[in-house]
Amino acid sequence: MSKLNVLIVEDEVLVATDIEESLESLGYSVQNAVATGKAAIEEVEKNLPDVILMDIMLKGNMTGIEAANAIRQKHNVPIIYLTANADISTIEKAKVSLPYGYIIKPFTEKDLRTNIEIARFKFENDMKSKIESDQFNQFFGLGVEAKSHLIIEGEKGFEKINPDEVYFIEKQDNKSVIHLADQEIVSNSSIDEIGKLFAGDKFFRVSELYIVNVEKIFMAKFPEIIIADKMSVISVDQELQDELKTRIGE
Repeated sequence: MSKLNVLIVEDEVLVATDIEESLESLGYSVQNAVATGKAAIEEVEKNLPDVILMDIMLKGNMTGIEAANAIRQKHNVPIIYLTANADISTIEKAKVSLPYGYIIKPFTEKDLRTNIEIARFKFENDMKSKIESDQFNQFFGLGVEAKSHLIIEGEKGFEKINPDEVYFIEKQDNKSVIHLADQEIVSNSSIDEIGKLFAGDKFFRVSELYIVNVEKIFMAKFPEIIIADKMSVISVDQELQDELKTRIGE
C-alpha cells in the first residue's frame, strides 16, 4: 500500500517542522508544508494530497477555515484542523466546513496517526456512498439524465447503467452480476445491496439468486419464467409466484 500524502498548513515554523518529522516517522509522505491559506489552495491545485492538516489561525488575510472552504468547493479531500483553541466558538465556526478531524495543540504522534487514519477511512467511505447519490451523478455530468441512470462500481471501475436496459441481476457467491442486452457487469456488492438501487415497481426479487426486470419477462410457465431476448430460464420461489403473476398481469 502506498504512503498517504499529507499537506501541512501551519504558520509556526517550529511546529510545522515537528509535524513533518512526526509524519515521516509514522510512515506518511509529506507533500509540502505551507504557511498561508493562499499557499495551501495553490498547493492543492498543483497536486491533490490524501489528507490536509490545517491550522485554523493562520497569518495573512485568510484563516484556515476560509482556506478549507475554498478547497472544498473544488476538491474532495479530508481536512483535519489543528488548533490551540478548543473553545465552543472556534469549534462552531470550524464544523461548518465539515472537517474530518480536530486536533488540539499540543498533540502526540498517536493523536496524528489516529486522526489521519480515521479521516481517510471515513473519507473513502463517504466517496463510495456518493456513487448512488444525485451529487455523484452531477459530478459525472449526467444532468437531467441522472434520474434515469445509476452509477455502479463494477470490478472494472464505475459504470453508468440505465435500469431500463437491465434484464436481470444474478447472485454469484458474494458478488452480483448485472445482465444487460450485450454485456454483463460484475459488482463486488451483494445482490441485497444492488437490489436496493433498482425501483421496486419494475424489479422483482424472484428468489435468493435472482432479481428480474418484470418488463423483460417473455413468458411465464411457473415455477419458471423466460427472460426476453436472452432466453434465460429462471425459477421463481413458490411463495412469490402469486405476487409476480399480479405484477405481470396474469
